[in-house]
Amino acid sequence: MKAQTPWRSLLGAALALSLMAAEPGLAVGATAADAAKAPPAASQQDEAASYLAAMTRYLASLPSFQVTLLGSYDAVQESGQKIEFHELREFTLARPDRLRVRHVRSDGVESRIVFDGKTISVLDGEANVYAQAPQPGALDDAIVYFVRDLGMRLPLARLLTTRAPDELERRVQSLVYVERTTVLPVPVHHIAGRAGNVDVQLWIAEGDRPLPLRIVLTYVEEPGQPQFRAQFLDWKTELPGGDDTFRFTPPPDARKIAFAVQVPAVTSGAATSNDKGARP
Repeated sequence: MKAQTPWRSLLGAALALSLMAAEPGLAVGATAADAAKAPPAASQQDEAASYLAAMTRYLASLPSFQVTLLGSYDAVQESGQKIEFHELREFTLARPDRLRVRHVRSDGVESRIVFDGKTISVLDGEANVYAQAPQPGALDDAIVYFVRDLGMRLPLARLLTTRAPDELERRVQSLVYVERTTVLPVPVHHIAGRAGNVDVQLWIAEGDRPLPLRIVLTYVEEPGQPQFRAQFLDWKTELPGGDDTFRFTPPPDARKIAFAVQVPAVTSGAATSNDKGARP
C-alpha cells in the first residue's frame, strides 16, 4: 500500500495562499465548479482578507505558543482508491530563537525537529538517524535556512515566522469569505481560496484571539486530488519556563549522519547513493 509524505507542500504551496473557492449562498445542488466560475464579490474578498490578516498578524505577534495538529491525508493508490492516514504534530515555539516540532505517524513512528538558537537538529525515527547543523540567530532565519538551504520540509513554516503577514499579503491573489459557523468549539470564520495548484480552506477563531482551528488542503493537480486535513488543538500562548523543551537528546542507539547538503560533492568517478549523503 502506497503512502504519501504530507510534509511537502503543507506549508510552502498551501499557505502561500492565493486563495479562491466556493461562494456562500449557492443554491442547493450547485457544484464546486459552479462556485469557481463565479468571481467573489469585492466585499467577500475584503472580509476574507481581513480575517486572514488578523490571524497572521496575531500569530506573528505572539512571543511563544504551543499547538497540536491532529491531521489526516489521502494516499492515492494506483487503482485510484484513496487511503486515509492519520498523524499528530506538536509545535512549540518561543521567539526569538526556539522551535520544537514533534511528528507522530499513524503507525507510531516519531520524528523531531529542534532549534535551540545555535543548532538545528532533526531526528528520523523510522531510520533511527539524526543530523545537526549549526545555525545561530533568529528563528525566522533558521526556518529559511532549514527549508531553502538544507532542503528539508517543515509544514506550516510560513505561519511560524514573523514575516507571514507581509508574505501572504504579497502572494494572495484572491480570497472568498464562506461563512461564520458555530459548530466548532468556538465561533469561527470560514475562508477559502487557491494557492497555485493547492485549494485552501481555513477556519479562524472569532474575537481577539484569531487562531486557526482547522485547515483543509486539496492538491488539485495531483492524481485523485488528494487532501490534507488538520484540526488545531489545545492552543497555548504561554509556555512554562526553562529550556528543557528545546534541548535535543537523540535516542542512545540513534546514528548521527550529515544533511545531504553537508556532504562534499563528488568531483570525479561515478556517484553512489552514499556519495549523495543521507537526509533524515
